[in-house]
Amino acid sequence: MALVEITNGQIVVGALPSLGGRVVVLKTTDGENLLHSDPKYWKPPFPGASLERPFAPWNGRIVWVGPQSGFWSQQDLRPDQKEAAWPPDPFNEAGRFEVLEHSATRLRLRGEVSPVTGLSLEHDYEIVGPRTVHMSATATNGRSTPVSWDLWPNTRVRPEGFPYVPLDPAEPPRVEGPEAGAAPHGRHPHEVLDGWLAVPPGVRPTPPQRRLTVKAFVRPPRGLIAFFHGTSLLVIRAEVVPVEKLHPEQAFVEIYRGAEESPDHEILELEMHGPYEILAPGASMSFDQTFEVLDYGGGEAPSEHLARLAALTP
Repeated sequence: MALVEITNGQIVVGALPSLGGRVVVLKTTDGENLLHSDPKYWKPPFPGASLERPFAPWNGRIVWVGPQSGFWSQQDLRPDQKEAAWPPDPFNEAGRFEVLEHSATRLRLRGEVSPVTGLSLEHDYEIVGPRTVHMSATATNGRSTPVSWDLWPNTRVRPEGFPYVPLDPAEPPRVEGPEAGAAPHGRHPHEVLDGWLAVPPGVRPTPPQRRLTVKAFVRPPRGLIAFFHGTSLLVIRAEVVPVEKLHPEQAFVEIYRGAEESPDHEILELEMHGPYEILAPGASMSFDQTFEVLDYGGGEAPSEHLARLAALTP
């Protein structure tokens, strides 16, 4: 099944049931797509899921399970992969999802049980306001033994945009990346501006470096990620998960940016993690987010972004 859309005439959401149930379109009716996704992947033939399926940049918004270090730890199909932290589960990435419900403003999808994670995922995408979409993911343990995971919505947005995360003064972000001068990779710059973490675009590696990356782990005071792109401000919200309920390797909000010499290979991920839970056979867990697309009439200067952010409701 190719792209399936829902709309209320003001906002449009498009998902691919035959490619992991991922969301690949999020925009106002007459605006630009805010998600990073190539339309060439939106139509058949779709690759299908298998252990041999290599990872491909299908992008959009997909829900992984964490921690990343344990991607392959709870399976016996590939013993050589048990310690691997990449790639993510191919049965989730490229799986076929059944359409449970499709109305003008709501789409519900359900995937099969993955032999890698033991989970069956169900996605519920519903337009709940003029420009607001509620996205819920529910994972159910389809095995006869317990499994332990968190839910990890990963939203790949247009890399030329500007992400911001509010900071708790008592909880500075943990920032990871290659050390300066560690050719061929280097650390992408980030900034702290008036209580917000910013990871702006436009930086390119200089030889001998070939790639710049940064991963920021944030314990924010409120569950919010803001993203500016052109005349739009995307606000992603979720209920904050207390640190004691998270897997120790992860943070509630994580931002990843990678840049190469060519802008075609840039990537920007806006991530959140749910509680790390042990699921008994048949048990389920869920994680909810809302995505609101607001108008933005300012420029790309940080001062203009911060002024707009100051006007956001909590």
